[in-house]
Amino acid sequence: MKKLFMNDYPLLLMPKLATKVGLLESIFLVQLHYWLTKSKHRYEGKVWVYNTLEDWHEQFPFVSVMTIRRLVKKLEKDQLIFTAHFNRSKMDRTKWYTINYDAIEALMDDVNDSCEQMEQIDGDERTEEAFNLHTPIPETTTEKEEEECARKKNSQTSEENPYTFFEQNGFGTIGGYIAEKINYWCEDLSEELVVEAMKLAVEYGAKRWSYVESILRYWYDKGYETVSDIRAARKAYQERMADSDRKKKRTSPPVPHVTEYDMNAGEEDDD
Repeated sequence: MKKLFMNDYPLLLMPKLATKVGLLESIFLVQLHYWLTKSKHRYEGKVWVYNTLEDWHEQFPFVSVMTIRRLVKKLEKDQLIFTAHFNRSKMDRTKWYTINYDAIEALMDDVNDSCEQMEQIDGDERTEEAFNLHTPIPETTTEKEEEECARKKNSQTSEENPYTFFEQNGFGTIGGYIAEKINYWCEDLSEELVVEAMKLAVEYGAKRWSYVESILRYWYDKGYETVSDIRAARKAYQERMADSDRKKKRTSPPVPHVTEYDMNAGEEDDD
């Protein structure tokens, strides 16, 4: 039983922060703070770290990637974290993260207690020795970008992979610009939704990236996050249209029955 606890790594929790921002949000913020204390990447006067959603999922295996995506968006919306892109390649859409410490302090009832807890995580060398935390995040390199792209293309079936689906279903060959667009939407929504949008474009005979992107933009504005959300919305729309058609049929006046008739009927002959 002791080995069960010793062979795993704990995550730190600040109870007061959790009561303000939520349990998962507070765990994410504390973990992000830990990485910020290790990072040497400084941009725009702030220290940043970067990670993919899948990498965050490895640190929080009890939370789905979709939940982490929603969690990050919530923290962004509440301006408790800032995100940006500082990658060497524009095709690399991996997000960079930093904490808005001013907003965190303003949120806490006892600012001094909040800062003290944060500093304890930063300064206590025994914490790092006692807890089996993850290794530092690697540098962004061209090799990493190429390996990540190859991993994405090889780890999924052609139907699930947006890059392969694009080329195998008549959209054309992926160039740098389209690849950047696909990466952008995979990051903002998901690879699953990008493929779903491409499927709809194929069904409607509009195999153009501009059409796919218009679908994705509509879904993003509506807040759809899963294929189930999309299908439920489409089903509801179809039901509304069918109901509207039935109402029109009930309220429309009957169309008179037209028959052929003799144009000269009722006229006398000249004879």
